Amino acid sequence: MGYKDEIGVIGIDDAPFNKFDKEALIVGTYMRGNKLVDEISFKKIEKDGFDSTEKILKIVKDKHFTKINAIFLDGVTFGGFNIADIVKIYNETKIPVIAVMEKEPDLLKMKSALKKYFFDFPEKIEMLESFPKPEPFENIFIQCIGISFEDACKLIKKTRLRSKIPECLRISHLVGRGFLNME
Repeated sequence: MGYKDEIGVIGIDDAPFNKFDKEALIVGTYMRGNKLVDEISFKKIEKDGFDSTEKILKIVKDKHFTKINAIFLDGVTFGGFNIADIVKIYNETKIPVIAVMEKEPDLLKMKSALKKYFFDFPEKIEMLESFPKPEPFENIFIQCIGISFEDACKLIKKTRLRSKIPECLRISHLVGRGFLNME
């Protein structure tokens, strides 16, 4: 599958937060290819809550919706343990979803943390277990829905600039970090 250079993609990451925060911020960067930023959007999510899926859908279903060819997420957990349901996001948008992780997620560690700290852990664990297993690509790991692993790899190559992750994700990460020291 050949992708044109200015393929529309969106990258979603959360901003850093401190342990006293009730909410976290998610940042979505819509880009054409790896050079043109067309929009940056923000939504608040509940820290450790259950609303990241619906907030991600709101960001995606905005004015660039018809031009988005892939949704890149920084992993599947946002604002602590607010897990984005990548299956539901794909089913509701019919746009491939690719979760990108710097290192392989430790599912056992995640499950034990969920059991220890959250009463709603069965639902969250069930969701994590419904996702495809993360696969290594170069020096990152990816989980993809609605797209083959091979095509997901091609898309990552096409949408990154000088980093190992797609530029739309890198920008969302940078913008999110910018809120850290806001006075």
